[in-house]
Amino acid sequence: FRKSMQRAGQSLTRAGTRLSAGLTAPLVGLAYKSVAAQKEQERAIASVSAALQSMGDGAGYTLTQLEAMASKLQDKSLYGDEEILSKVTANLLTFGNVQGEVFGRAQQVAVDLSARLGQDLQSSAIMLGKALNDPVKGLTALSRVGVSFTEQQKEQIKAMAEAGDVAGAQALMLAELERQYAGQAEALAKTDSGRI
Repeated sequence: FRKSMQRAGQSLTRAGTRLSAGLTAPLVGLAYKSVAAQKEQERAIASVSAALQSMGDGAGYTLTQLEAMASKLQDKSLYGDEEILSKVTANLLTFGNVQGEVFGRAQQVAVDLSARLGQDLQSSAIMLGKALNDPVKGLTALSRVGVSFTEQQKEQIKAMAEAGDVAGAQALMLAELERQYAGQAEALAKTDSGRI
């Protein structure tokens, strides 16, 4: 009986060891991933804070508002809010002429452009920021990546920019970008693999 109990005890010890290793390893992995995600989030917030300090509140939003905007964009894309903050928001903040409603729309367009063109968020944000910061030069840059504007639109944008109505020129550019690319990020997020 004693030998039988010793064998049962040894079997339970081996099973306990395997079970412990089987549970411990995933928990350690989860903790590691959580710490890494927290670091990434902190870095993203720090980069947006630094951009707000260096550029002022020209965009017209507080850090809390920008975080909320990134969170909404995360819900309708494959990108995490920390990636949106560090690669889109922080970069767009460096363009002094991109502000107010234009800033919010530009973030969405940058996410949609990245989804459609298969390029990283930072490239889309910088390209879009440059185009909106100087709409006349921006037409050429956007045309190179396949964004098409009619001759009438080009003339309107140039006339508005030359008359000092940069916001009007930006709105016209964004309207065309939204017409061509709106919903791209959300469409990818709604696919089966996107949901996973």
